[in-house]
Amino acid sequence: MIKLDIKYSLGYERERIVNTLNEASWFIENGYSNWIKLPAGKKLEEIDVKTSEKYLLDTAQEEYVTDDYEKIRGLINEQWFKFAPKLEQYFAETLLRPEDIYVVQLTKYGVGGSYHVPNTVILNFNNKSELALFRNTIHEIIHLSIQGFINEYKISHWIKERIVDLIFQKIDPELGIMQKRDIDTKSVDLAFEKYYPKIEELIKNI
Repeated sequence: MIKLDIKYSLGYERERIVNTLNEASWFIENGYSNWIKLPAGKKLEEIDVKTSEKYLLDTAQEEYVTDDYEKIRGLINEQWFKFAPKLEQYFAETLLRPEDIYVVQLTKYGVGGSYHVPNTVILNFNNKSELALFRNTIHEIIHLSIQGFINEYKISHWIKERIVDLIFQKIDPELGIMQKRDIDTKSVDLAFEKYYPKIEELIKNI
């Protein structure tokens, strides 16, 4: 079964906030700002990213309660067996190789989920339902599985998201959801229909 190593720390929360502030303009330009979580419920648009860092880091320390993180870690570990087999089937049918273990870094801040190759998932659990926690974890693992091809064929951000959404719906039609964006997805959908589960062919032919 695909294994998870779930971690959390105050040091990481500080790093997460700093990284979010550094990427604030990108988040705003790409329509993510409404989903960004910051200490004290602050929004990206209402702060000065150059002067707010100390305030946000101090507030994060006040908000850091280990029981919050431990509860989420326990929940994911207890229920992961329900979702892991679907991911294993995906890797088997696409002939992609899963990582031996995926590190899941828990956070209350930043976007809902993100990832770092080769095997790290960042999971924002702030105000997330139990189902959303698993949805986001699977979504980011799919990202990790195709990122090499995304880089090789220079796929843009929202096209990449569409590919991940299509794969997720193939894995689990009920759990997977399609993000709605003002982009033309016809070529992506046609390539997916024609080439899946051959992931490289799919991406190469978009």
